[in-house]
Amino acid sequence: MCFSYAINFSPNSLKAKFGIEQVSLPKQGFFFNGFEHPNLPVLFLPQNETNFKVDNFEWGLIPSWVSDSLKSKELQKNSLNARSETAFEKPMFQKAWEQNPCVILASGFFEWEHQNQLKIPHFIYPSSNEILYMAGIYDTWINSNTGNLIYSYSILTTHANQMMEKIHNVKKRMPVVLNEENAEKWLLLDAPSRQELCKPCPEEFLSSHTVSMKLNSPKNIRNESWAIEPANFAKQTTLF
Repeated sequence: MCFSYAINFSPNSLKAKFGIEQVSLPKQGFFFNGFEHPNLPVLFLPQNETNFKVDNFEWGLIPSWVSDSLKSKELQKNSLNARSETAFEKPMFQKAWEQNPCVILASGFFEWEHQNQLKIPHFIYPSSNEILYMAGIYDTWINSNTGNLIYSYSILTTHANQMMEKIHNVKKRMPVVLNEENAEKWLLLDAPSRQELCKPCPEEFLSSHTVSMKLNSPKNIRNESWAIEPANFAKQTTLF
């Protein structure tokens, strides 16, 4: 699963890799909490266009068929992630799966290891690349109260590789992490072909380290650089 991640890479990295002339990224962030439904950058190919684009979408997919804003908020809490094994058959994700692939751009994501009563936060990031590419799907929804068009997305997940099994040792899930070549394929292939990319990435593709136990409390201001800095949990004297 993935409910929080960091973004602290340069827009120029995307311009060079995908030939995008203008990239608008939000303020650098070290801890974005999905349950706050932030607007974050995704890479996608607009329908009937030939050039990739990066834009900020709302995290937590709202299907286009939702009729009212209250229902949209209810559904959005449960759509930060979508299981790649079943997304194609779920009414909430069917259209997005078939028509609207996207790639979520991050520096790394957070996951918690459970040891008895302890929940130990880890930061997981690419071993050799500046940008982490996670497979996603998006949809568009019109808020009937305001008339605003909302773009929103879900991160696709798969079963954990051996490294992630040790970290996310309860649910044993992880995002579908793509290399640069497969990130481009994800946006260009049809839905059946994309399904073949929904598998755990090789262990050597990712690195990780434990981070501060202060991440366990939403009372702390977590969107600061300490959130991704290595910390030995055994030596931390306080959880908050």
